Amino acid sequence: MSIRSKKNLFMVLLAGALAFGLSSTALAQNTPSGTSIGNTATLDYVVGGTPQAQVTSNTASFLVDNRVDLVVTTIDAAIVSVIPGTFAQVLTYSVTNNGNTVQDYSLTALNSTLGAFGESETFDAVNVNVFVDDGDNVYTVADTDTYIDELATGVTITVFVVADIPLAQVDGDVASYDLMAQTATGGTGGALGGDILTDDAANADDPTLVQIVFADGGGVVDAPYDGTHSSRDGYMVVTATLTAVKTTNVVSDPINNAVNPKAIPGATVGYQVMVTNNGNAQATTVEVIDSIPTNSTFLFGSVTTVPVAGAVVSYSNDSGATWTYVPVLGPNGTDPAVTDVRVVFATLAGSGATAQENFRVLID
Repeated sequence: MSIRSKKNLFMVLLAGALAFGLSSTALAQNTPSGTSIGNTATLDYVVGGTPQAQVTSNTASFLVDNRVDLVVTTIDAAIVSVIPGTFAQVLTYSVTNNGNTVQDYSLTALNSTLGAFGESETFDAVNVNVFVDDGDNVYTVADTDTYIDELATGVTITVFVVADIPLAQVDGDVASYDLMAQTATGGTGGALGGDILTDDAANADDPTLVQIVFADGGGVVDAPYDGTHSSRDGYMVVTATLTAVKTTNVVSDPINNAVNPKAIPGATVGYQVMVTNNGNAQATTVEVIDSIPTNSTFLFGSVTTVPVAGAVVSYSNDSGATWTYVPVLGPNGTDPAVTDVRVVFATLAGSGATAQENFRVLID
């Protein structure tokens, strides 16, 4: 039987003993590594009916070995929503030392080819960094440590993956990252110890040495009993996705009036811009600018919006250089000075919400 199998058998027997009422205190697994545990025996005997002097054995002792056991956990309950072009977006994890030795941990954010929370991976964030929390469990620029230093047994610390989201990303894009924690040697504060890459599973027990035993489980991209652990988190781009469709129709003409009117001089022509937000995020300050076409004149008072609330209309008489012009009613109900019309919608909800801008001109 291998040493690893013997250790697994011991753990099974240990669990059985607990089930039969053995105290958990007696079986505590967090005795610090390097602790010397000694034991002596006494011998009593009788010769010819006379008790003899008690004999004391030598002390048999051993050093408690280093149980390397860690867990990386994703703290975010769902994929993290981000907006294109934003900086320092945060994924939150924790690392727990379940072993019996103060350890350091080196940390790496691995770009995952599989999407977090069951989503499909579509892009990579940029400027990806890993930072250790300074104790408040909130990422700030004060969190500058890039490795875990001297994490005591039984203690959990928060770790952040921080990245920038490219402006080119579109609604629904996903980028996922596996935080990998690698156990390293502790004992020297302020410096990252060397990675512990192998244990003593293949070596015979030596009671005079502190040997290493990997006891960690498998993470999302690491195997059990390897001194590492990993967990996955990710970003999903949530943004507005706007489309604008412009249509035109002849409203009336001087000959046919409103019955099958044609686009002849003196005809009234209507324009409509339909803006649709097919994204998952609300758009704000949605600005629609329309120039009055050549060979036509703006019809005074013809601008309408849907919705009316939250829409601000302004006019320009200098091709959009300024937007302070106030239209004046002129011949045929027109204002030849108007060169451009602007409508600003304060908000436009996502999931197919629409807004309309309408105005009319007279064909010259």
